Amino acid sequence: MAMAEHVSPQPPVSTAHPARVGRIALAIVFFLGTALAFGLVYLTQDDALGQKQRRARAQIRRLEGYFQAFHRATGRFPTEAEGFTPLIQAKVMDTPPMDPWGNPYVYRMNDARAGIISYGSDGVPGGEGDAADVTSGGLEETRP
Repeated sequence: MAMAEHVSPQPPVSTAHPARVGRIALAIVFFLGTALAFGLVYLTQDDALGQKQRRARAQIRRLEGYFQAFHRATGRFPTEAEGFTPLIQAKVMDTPPMDPWGNPYVYRMNDARAGIISYGSDGVPGGEGDAADVTSGGLEETRP
């Protein structure tokens, strides 16, 4: 009788260590996430707005948040006639807010329009450049 040779199983040959593969995968995910974040910032940056217009848009968005909080607390938005008064009475702000040009923000709440507007550097509706109207969405197009 022939004796069978005893062959021990050999582990598969791997070219990379599991810990190194995990670190490489994590680095790739981190790089892609960072690239995506910077890409989104670049895509959402509005180069059409000047510095004061960007500041006005940011302030308008914050003010809209105050109106949303007021709505959640009371179940209603202030009327256009009330304007910022309920927020002042609720001690959310001390005085009616002013835009970066020193003009008061305008609160609109009616069938045609709702929101907060800065009439830009000239303080009157319409206009172009620094005088263009600013809303939370950016520049408001001039309507003839």
